[in-house]
Amino acid sequence: MGADSVALQPQFQVLGPFEVRVHDEVLDLGGPRIRTLLALLTANAGRVTTVGTMVEALWGPESPPDAHRTVRSYVSRLRRALAVDRLIVTHPAGYVLRLEPHVVDARRFERLVETGRDALAAGRPADAAEQLSLALRLWRGEAYGEFTVTPVLRAEAARLEGLRLGAVEDRVDADLATGAGVTLVEELTALTGQHPGRERLWGQLMTALYRAGRQAEALDAYLRARTALIERFGLDPSPRLSEIHQQVLDNDARLFGVPAVAPSEPARDDLPGDIADFAGRDAELATLATARAAGRQAVVIQAIDGMAGVGKTTLVVHAAHRFAEHYRDRLFIDLHGHASSHRPVTTMTALDALLRALGVPPDRIPQDPDARAALWRAELATRSVLVVLDNAADAAQVRPLLPGTSRSLTLITSRRRLVDLDATQVVSLDVLPEPDAVALFVSVAGGRTEGSVHEVVALCGHLPLAIRIAAARLRARPAWTVAYLANRLRQAHSPLTEFEAGDRSVAAAFALSYEHLHAPQQRLFRLLGIHPGPDFDAYAAAALAAVDLPEAERLLESLVDDHLLQEPAPGRYRFHDLVRQHARAVAVTDEPEPLRDKALRRVVDYYLHTAHNGSRVLDRQHPPIAVEAADCVPHPMPGSAAAMAWFDVNHLCVLAARTAAEDAGWDTVVWQLAWSLDNFHYRRGHLHDNIASWQVGLAAAERLGDLAVQARAHRRLGLVYAPLGRDEEASLHLRRSLALSGQVGDTVGQAGAHVVLALALTWKKDDQGVLAHLTEARNLYRRSGNTQWEIRVLSMMGAAYTRLGHHVRARAFCESALALCVRHNDSYGQADTLDSLGAITGNTGDHRQALHHHERALALWRDLDNTYRQAGTLAALGDTHRELGEGDQAKQCWQEAIDLYRGQNLHHAADRIAQRSG
Repeated sequence: MGADSVALQPQFQVLGPFEVRVHDEVLDLGGPRIRTLLALLTANAGRVTTVGTMVEALWGPESPPDAHRTVRSYVSRLRRALAVDRLIVTHPAGYVLRLEPHVVDARRFERLVETGRDALAAGRPADAAEQLSLALRLWRGEAYGEFTVTPVLRAEAARLEGLRLGAVEDRVDADLATGAGVTLVEELTALTGQHPGRERLWGQLMTALYRAGRQAEALDAYLRARTALIERFGLDPSPRLSEIHQQVLDNDARLFGVPAVAPSEPARDDLPGDIADFAGRDAELATLATARAAGRQAVVIQAIDGMAGVGKTTLVVHAAHRFAEHYRDRLFIDLHGHASSHRPVTTMTALDALLRALGVPPDRIPQDPDARAALWRAELATRSVLVVLDNAADAAQVRPLLPGTSRSLTLITSRRRLVDLDATQVVSLDVLPEPDAVALFVSVAGGRTEGSVHEVVALCGHLPLAIRIAAARLRARPAWTVAYLANRLRQAHSPLTEFEAGDRSVAAAFALSYEHLHAPQQRLFRLLGIHPGPDFDAYAAAALAAVDLPEAERLLESLVDDHLLQEPAPGRYRFHDLVRQHARAVAVTDEPEPLRDKALRRVVDYYLHTAHNGSRVLDRQHPPIAVEAADCVPHPMPGSAAAMAWFDVNHLCVLAARTAAEDAGWDTVVWQLAWSLDNFHYRRGHLHDNIASWQVGLAAAERLGDLAVQARAHRRLGLVYAPLGRDEEASLHLRRSLALSGQVGDTVGQAGAHVVLALALTWKKDDQGVLAHLTEARNLYRRSGNTQWEIRVLSMMGAAYTRLGHHVRARAFCESALALCVRHNDSYGQADTLDSLGAITGNTGDHRQALHHHERALALWRDLDNTYRQAGTLAALGDTHRELGEGDQAKQCWQEAIDLYRGQNLHHAADRIAQRSG
């Protein structure tokens, strides 16, 4: 989005009455439903809002039959009202409102709150109070207040209200930190009345009253808080609120911000040295800092988890050094949860070491586990301690080591997700973003910044350990260039061997994680290493490992918990690139080749059977094939929407399965996968992928000597080459298909070849030739009893006649075809025929009727989820709007068509339409 368009973007105000302003003028958005639609897009700005979500929000479960069409009409009206090019962008699944963060008051609010909290965590309370006050002044009333009946917006409003209350509490903390007291009493009295369950507000009120010299009222506030918590919520006051109550009773100077007198014994500092070349992790450090700053109100326990080599210990040590000044004692213990030369440290041993570090005499340390843990908590209750529990094996190992009061900060690192650790905030580390990965490499490599650094960090998978090793090797070899290092990593037969330096090794780190798995987890891990495709679901994993679906789901989730798999979307799993290499290497060494081959065949069969079922669901008219039974459970396909959704998510996996089948010499599977992908490729406009599939499918059929399959492959290649303008190749394949179909006596195949030859001639504007082939196809379909394809041919003949100027005859053909399509419930044929009728009525000057036909066709193409044909119909709609003098609507339709074509990588088609709108 260019600078000019950003400058002209309207301002969206949701923190109060919903308004959209342009040059400080409020836009008239229309009625309640269109306002709800724009509010929904605003709340989801930058992300796809599906048409189904919109329909549910506007009408609930009882939506009218034409709801999807009405939504599209509303979107068109919004585009005209907002009058900014490309602000609402069409996506195959719905629409995206593209907004810069600064034009939405809710996003500005969140950014100011984040800045204020960072300032508070950094010890700058005055700056924090200023930023938080600016954030709170953006509120003009209840967020999304007029949309309380819309569940999605009601949930977003609740989220924002929670953030607002948290910001108020943070601002009060900032004011208290600057010495405020009496000035806060009135505000906090009102807030505790409105939100009696928020203990933090009660603690702030007690502190403010005490500072104002109103000790008795502070004690009364505690009694009111205790009564409200018990009677309304069934809760006792928290330890922190009780602590403030005791401080008020004791006239504790700390309520004025005066630090406690330091104990006489020397402080303990066991932290390892900080990392001089630390890079990135700003967001994670801010999260840790914010949690630490909240430690005055609650126990702070932060668990940092992530895959091997992602930099958990590096981050925690760096954060601990940043926070060190706030704690008298700093303890560090390696629990050896994943170590080759040590067994995990027992809880008893860890407690013994920690208590001794605090100066507890050995004879005072109990031998009973519970008593020892209780003594540890008691010691922490009287001290200000930062504790780092590094490399934890699991929650059971660290649970007895956690504090019970808010004066300490505990930082835990683990390769496992410690989801069963109560009262713990979790930070899951991912690999570094590219700018931070490059910064780390350059820092470790001694400032080397020449050409190929971005490629090197990509080959390292942005994994900090791999980047450090690669950069250290470069620094140690002055003769090497960055380009030479990139070439080594790119061409290495075993890439993981390149990530070894001294006692550091990425492969060794991964191996430790693998060794700690149970046998079923290990087996699935290594088999997933041979899975074709970039990601997978539980169905694919079940086929690969020959286990049932619940077992596959359980094992996958356990591998996610161990950070050996990622879960980028619910139910979808993938490896980090380097972990995939390790899994593949382990499969080669630990899984016998015959078992690997059987596993690969099972998962390829899974993709074949599921894709075949999906293709049959999408088009029952597609000539069926016989797929051999296999030992797998295909993914359920309850309808065409589910089939398209499965293909959208698994497309690359099916292509990879086809490549794996080709490499393995499973020729029947190769061409059957090409057949199974054909419908989806056509609907989505993946013409280039379809060419690649049928090219290898044709080669496989030739190796098998199967003439019928060869005829089909030639026919499908001709169908794809024709719209790409590759006329000679299209004609060659189609003539060959026609000959082979005749050779094997395939009448339907011959008819299909004539249909595709007619389509090819359509692109060359040879409509007499088109009619000759269609007439032959119609006779062949009639001879074979294929009524529905005969009907579709009627529609195509009507389109050809209108291009020749025979409009009356054309209309007769198409109206007859449409009636037959309706009778046979052929949605595809109806849409195709309606487009032809649109062309006919447009050619005869009845553009309003043409618009009606094309709109009906577009609705059917959308119901069929055929984005390729949607684009063509949108282009025709744009042409029709232009003829009617409706320039804005024409441009909108053309732009939607261009977006769809570009999304399908059909830039030549998009460029043709762009010339019309230019």
